[in-house]
Amino acid sequence: MVRLSPRLSPRLSSRLLLFAVLASLPCAAQDSDATEPSAPAAAEGLGRLVGALQSGETFKVRATAAVALGRMADARALPALTDALRGDDSFAVRAAAAAAIGRLGDAGGIAALYDALRDPERYVHDEARDALARFHSPKYLLSFRDALRSDDVRVRLAAVAAYGEVMREPDSTIGVASQVMNALGDDDDEVAAAAGRALAALPHDRAIPLLVGGLTSGSSEIRAGCARLLEKRTDRSAVEPLSALATDTDQPEEVRKAASSALRQHLEYLDTATAVRQAGTPGAPERNQAIRLLAVTGDARAVGFIETALKDGDGAVRIAAARAAADSADPRARAALQAAVAKESDARQKRQLELILKSMH
Repeated sequence: MVRLSPRLSPRLSSRLLLFAVLASLPCAAQDSDATEPSAPAAAEGLGRLVGALQSGETFKVRATAAVALGRMADARALPALTDALRGDDSFAVRAAAAAAIGRLGDAGGIAALYDALRDPERYVHDEARDALARFHSPKYLLSFRDALRSDDVRVRLAAVAAYGEVMREPDSTIGVASQVMNALGDDDDEVAAAAGRALAALPHDRAIPLLVGGLTSGSSEIRAGCARLLEKRTDRSAVEPLSALATDTDQPEEVRKAASSALRQHLEYLDTATAVRQAGTPGAPERNQAIRLLAVTGDARAVGFIETALKDGDGAVRIAAARAAADSADPRARAALQAAVAKESDARQKRQLELILKSMH
């Protein structure tokens, strides 16, 4: 008999009891040279175990039956196991049933495992999560599709885990990857982070096309998520879309900040010499973009170009220079913008410059 210290919390006591019970269950595995039971004998054994699971007087009897049914790997046990997982009063039985459903490998049990993710007992939903992991293969992936849109965060996490693992297989399809990419924009931070981890686990040559493509498609959350991942792995193909996002005032601040941070990790691929030449050429069509690019990447020469452009006779150039000042982390850029605001004579222009200055933190 297992004796539990009275000082242990009820939850901890129940978990220790579960360990003790499951550890004491008899192993139903046969020796490799043992004779396989006949079909009638197997059916009879299955029936006895199902009966024990459904009506055993003690939770230990029912849990033992659930474990044995899992080891039998007979899909006919699935209805009884799902009923036990959803309705047995003992968390030990529910946990054993969840593990057994995973061992059966029948997709018909996935819905019950989703339900078990909401079980009040931690051991049960941990077993359900581990059981769901047994279905992480292309064969079962369709069963996880609707779960990606579930209202329950835990169910969406399970679905992202399934898609993420399948996505790592060399022959996975674009459709699998797109589902993980979409999860980057999930409202829940934990789900989005799980999608990010799945993408980060891909080899470079497979991850880069996905991430670069995500910079120009999908929601702002997806664009920001892709930019953050590109901060950790660099590639020349990411420079142009990152530059466009970092300097696009129509993009949400979260996107521009993520793109700017990633772009600073791609300096080796930037044509800085060309940007400097364009930034210093009045009237050049690329001048404004070049100044902002230098400011975003932290180039020390950006401040000088900003100061000059803030004095330009063209109001559009002054506004672009002000936005470049807002992009810059150099305190001299803020001082230059403050001076420009003080000297600005056009009331409308002055208001715009003031708003940009106010946006600087």
